[in-house]
Amino acid sequence: MAFLNNTRNLQIKGRLYSGNVSETQEELEYALEVFNTIEINLSEIEVVDIAGVFMLYLMLCKAKEKNKKIVFTGLDNPILHNALYIAGLHNAFHPAAAA
Repeated sequence: MAFLNNTRNLQIKGRLYSGNVSETQEELEYALEVFNTIEINLSEIEVVDIAGVFMLYLMLCKAKEKNKKIVFTGLDNPILHNALYIAGLHNAFHPAAAA
């Protein structure tokens, strides 16, 4: 689930999976509509499935289409790192790739 910490910073905590991915995506899409740059902290993700990984990738693509920017932090989270690697998307989430 995503939590808007302040003006542009979001924290995704706990589970990011098919059961809550739509709700989380709505929060991220709202933040992208309001701000040109948002930061998404992924350090506290405890469980992530392929639906969660591809939703994050979709948000990255949407941001680029709208000339907006997503800065991902917490990419060193081993659970997330492994999921991105398995999905073949680990390079897409490098901070330089999100610019």
